[in-house]
Amino acid sequence: MSSKRKVLQGNTTRTRVGKYELGKTLGEGSFAKVKFAKNVETGECVAIKILDRDQVLRHRMVEQIKREISTMKLIKHPNVIKIFEVMASKTRIYIVIEFVDGGELFDKIAKNGRLKEDEARSYFHQLINAVDYCHSRGVYHRDLKPENLLLDSYGVLKISDFGLSAFSQQVRVSFYCSVIEYRLG
Repeated sequence: MSSKRKVLQGNTTRTRVGKYELGKTLGEGSFAKVKFAKNVETGECVAIKILDRDQVLRHRMVEQIKREISTMKLIKHPNVIKIFEVMASKTRIYIVIEFVDGGELFDKIAKNGRLKEDEARSYFHQLINAVDYCHSRGVYHRDLKPENLLLDSYGVLKISDFGLSAFSQQVRVSFYCSVIEYRLG
């Protein structure tokens, strides 16, 4: 269980979740809010996807959230967002993920217009490498769009938001066999 508490620093109150101090909101969706956070032990910057537990249960999203977490734990690629840990309180689920400082590809295109050909080629190459890797692991994202493609300050593209992802039948069978084996073992 994660402990959420408010810590007074100077004249400002900071919210902490476990070893992370929460900062500004980076994005908001229908079912989640993503906040910037800092590991108070190491100083590492991360993003934390915060889901309301009641809303997850009410909308029958438990399997979808489990699949998203399982997928992110399975995929280790430089062009896919890393997952660090998952925490939960009585009211919230916290998914701690890699912080990517450049924002969404969508915002870059909206702000600057059409990409230069070399830049677009570089992003496309990175995207194809990541998708190929995911498919080789039996994972299908199923929601690739500029809003789910993040960029860091060095021009590295990262696929995010595996909420609608699916496993191929082969991966599903091996995953469930492992779960059954674990429960019986």
